This record gives sequence, C-alpha cells and structure tokens, in this order.
Amino acid sequence: MSKIWSCIILISIVIAFLTGIPDVITSSVISESKTAVENIINLIGMMCFWSGIFKIFENTSLLDKLSNKVDKVVMRFFNKKELNEEAQKNMTLNITSNILGIGNAATVNGIKAIEAMASVNKSDKPSDNMTKFVLINTASLQLIPTTVIALRSLYGSSNPTSILIPVWIVTIVSLTVGLISINILNKVIK
Repeated sequence: MSKIWSCIILISIVIAFLTGIPDVITSSVISESKTAVENIINLIGMMCFWSGIFKIFENTSLLDKLSNKVDKVVMRFFNKKELNEEAQKNMTLNITSNILGIGNAATVNGIKAIEAMASVNKSDKPSDNMTKFVLINTASLQLIPTTVIALRSLYGSSNPTSILIPVWIVTIVSLTVGLISINILNKVIK
C-alpha cells in the first residue's frame, strides 16, 4: 500500500511541475499538515474521554456483563478448541470495545488476542480463528462510531449523529458478507 501511495504522490508532484503549478503542492503540504495536526489535537480529547469511560467500565461489572453477552454470540464463529482462555478474553474485550466505538481501547486487546492465538497455532500460516478475528475486528460492528461523530462535529455538521443508522446497516452488511466469504475461503485455501 505504501508503494501505491508513494506512486500517487510522485505522479502528483510530476504533474504539478509539468503544468507549472508547483507552488500549489507547497501551499497544500503546509495547509494540510496544519489541518492534520489540528485534527489530532481535537481528537485527543475525545479519545481520552472514551478511554476513561472504558477504564471505568473495566473497573465495574458493566464491561464484564456486556463482554459475557458478546462472548456468547461471537464465540460461535470460532473453534473454541484452538483458543486458550487469554485469547478468548482479549478477543471479547476487543470486539466489545469496537462495538462501543472505542477503537483505540480495542487495539491493545486485539494485539494480545492475536499473540495468544499465535502461541497455540502450530503453523506459520494464520489459523482460521486468527483470520476470522481480524475480519471481525476490521468490519467492526459499531453502535456508536465515536471518532466519525467527533470529526463531523469538528467540521460543523448540524447533526453529527445522523450517521448512526447508515453505519449500523453498513457494518452489519460488511460483517455478514465478510464472515460468509472468510468461511468459504478458509475451506478452499486449506
């Protein structure tokens, strides 16, 4: 992917020089860099807030209750014989965090889950459980897409939460199609 982006950037620079407008690149780099830094600073507050909320959930029984409900539904997609307790716990916490829209809190648990699955995997190739987990993590059903709502609010949307129903529809469809596809591919590739 980095090669593709590098090519696109290089082609853009060459075209700008050939068309005689290299100053557009310079001004764009400066202004968009400033915008990127401003966005990061604005989103840090939201990320800290949701990480704090997640930490409160971790210290109460609320997260455990929600994780247990998620565990009962999600673990049906996995071969439990190939999962140790640590992997299962971290997978459930990761998926619960993603459902709540707290992606930055989900990352740590996702990495721990993959490491735990890799420790019991007897092959150099990722196991079916690993590929399904990555898919579920990527397609990520979200009830509250906090980052997108924060960005919409930051850029002056009159109704930043109006995307909730479309996000629910898209994530449910992508997750369903992904799970069907990965089950087929895992059987074909073996």
